[in-house]
Amino acid sequence: MKLTKKQMIITGSVAGLLAVGGITFGVVNHNNTVHAQQVAEQKAADKKEADRKAEKVLENKAKTALLKAEQEDTSKNISDAKTAVESVKNKKIKETGLKEIDAINARVKLENEAKAAVQVFQKAADDSSKNKAAHAAVDKLTNSYSKKLKDSLNKQISASEAQAKAASQAKAAADAKAKSDAVAQAKASEAAKANTAAQSQDDVSQSQNQATAGNDTSNYVSNGAVNQGTASANYGSANAGSSNTASGGSSNNTGGGTSSAGNATSGGTNSNNSTGKGPSNSQQGNTVADQDQNSINAGNSSNKFPGGW
Repeated sequence: MKLTKKQMIITGSVAGLLAVGGITFGVVNHNNTVHAQQVAEQKAADKKEADRKAEKVLENKAKTALLKAEQEDTSKNISDAKTAVESVKNKKIKETGLKEIDAINARVKLENEAKAAVQVFQKAADDSSKNKAAHAAVDKLTNSYSKKLKDSLNKQISASEAQAKAASQAKAAADAKAKSDAVAQAKASEAAKANTAAQSQDDVSQSQNQATAGNDTSNYVSNGAVNQGTASANYGSANAGSSNTASGGSSNNTGGGTSSAGNATSGGTNSNNSTGKGPSNSQQGNTVADQDQNSINAGNSSNKFPGGW
């Protein structure tokens, strides 16, 4: 079948339109693809930047929390710092931050041990071993952030040492005084004992002297009685057995009679009981001494006569 000229023109026009449309579609489609890719890339870049900025914020937050924990190592600050560090995405920064947390915890442990050692020493400041332990614990605080606490603890140790020294000096003085007082008391006690012993000895001597005086008195009375009886007997015997005259002659009557003696000087006579039992009643009232004296006088009188008694 032959196409007419008119049909051929219409067919060619349609084909041309189809060709042009296809080309246009291809160009538009390509442009759309390129734009989509560009948008995706931009979004990725934006996200990456946002993530980078967010990471930077986390890192800064972690650093701030770590610094706060270093300066004020409370349990809360350390916990907050650990949480902040663990939120960081950067592996290297996270590891470094966690190591700092461990160092802070170790430092806090040493600080707590030093505080405890100082407190123990303060309760027993005179204990040299606790003193050494406190110094050793405080000396371990080498971190610069522990300097303030270290200075404070050293001042507390010095204050306790001063108190212990003052207490020791006071105790030494008290002990010395107590020892001195004990010595003085012992001397006073010894002196009191010596005085008591001397007084007891004086009492014993006085008692002995009183006993001796009593014995002397008893002996005197006893001896006086004996002497009185002896003298009386001798006197009675002498008078009963003899009669002296002025001429020196004598006559003795024994059978119960009387004996008369004549005294030339007085012319008187003495009468005695011829029994020889003792002096007459007029002589019994005399004392022993008087009777002895009478005997002596009688003897002296007899010596005055030429022939004696």
